[in-house]
Amino acid sequence: MSARGSLVSSPNQCPELVSESKRYIPLLWLGMLSQRDIERNDDGAFEINRLNAIVRTEHSLPFLRQVFAELPIEHAADSLLDRLRKLRCDTIGINITDLIESEPPNPGLRDALDAISTRNEHYSLSIPARTVEHPINGDRIHVKPLEITSTKDMLLRVCWLTSRQLEDFETEDLEEIVHGHLWQ
Repeated sequence: MSARGSLVSSPNQCPELVSESKRYIPLLWLGMLSQRDIERNDDGAFEINRLNAIVRTEHSLPFLRQVFAELPIEHAADSLLDRLRKLRCDTIGINITDLIESEPPNPGLRDALDAISTRNEHYSLSIPARTVEHPINGDRIHVKPLEITSTKDMLLRVCWLTSRQLEDFETEDLEEIVHGHLWQ
């Protein structure tokens, strides 16, 4: 996939790349967002207060550690939070527009933020069958119904990941799943 997501400092003033991802949305980026951020701009490009992002991330860490016990969340979170604390900008930008679908077969960002903010370990969701237009050729495609029965599976789907990928990645790759490719 050639799509990209990025976390940048001061998106309106000489942005500095903090973290990026080409294949998935890093888990900690979800913890930085609020429902209000999505209400203001639901296209996947967010400008948020840096200090609020740090506080939200720290608040979501215990829950994410519990749901993803196999991931090196602590070390990866410390690295990203340390980088964010050293920045001297008021805002950061999270741009995942290329990773968002207009008609997703997966749960959306609102579902992820709801599960994280309520600390719901048993989030379940039913996505009904539907017909959508193929984004490239315009053909009509029938999408099967989808039952999501765990918070872990739902968050992974929102991030464009699967449990199987977690088993295949090495430690360094797993850290990138948590915070993206962190630029120093």
